[in-house]
Amino acid sequence: MSEPETTEIEPGASETDGGESLYERLGGAYGIAGAVDDLVDRLYENDAANQNPAVQEFHEEGGKAGFKYLVTAWSIEATGGPEIYPGRDMDEAHADLDVSEHDFDIVATSIRQSLHQVGVPEEEEAEFMEIIESYRDMVVADRDYDEDEIPDFVESPTSY
Repeated sequence: MSEPETTEIEPGASETDGGESLYERLGGAYGIAGAVDDLVDRLYENDAANQNPAVQEFHEEGGKAGFKYLVTAWSIEATGGPEIYPGRDMDEAHADLDVSEHDFDIVATSIRQSLHQVGVPEEEEAEFMEIIESYRDMVVADRDYDEDEIPDFVESPTSY
């Protein structure tokens, strides 16, 4: 079974002078799936990522294989590959997870580690991380807590 080829670059996906999308430069679906496989295993085992009770519950109740599929499909589409992501938009998908800036940074660091682990070149890693950063405002929860309402798992803003 051969991998589908794309001829158009989706909005937001980058292209080199040679015309290759980031999707293509990451190795297409198979390259992205390899990085996501490493990433999701890394996140499920990461105590810091699971300090947020909502994230921990998601990891305990959600299926790892299904999550790998969704992250792979999202990454394929976000990097200029075929439009195959069947999941919710980032705002909706993260609305109940109460993701803090610190939580986002933990995931971003894990993504960077996984990209490095599977041998993604620096230029492509930097481009992918720009895509991830562009979603920060959609993923991170608005935090309008009174001082006495801050959940125990949230670090104080001065500790960052």
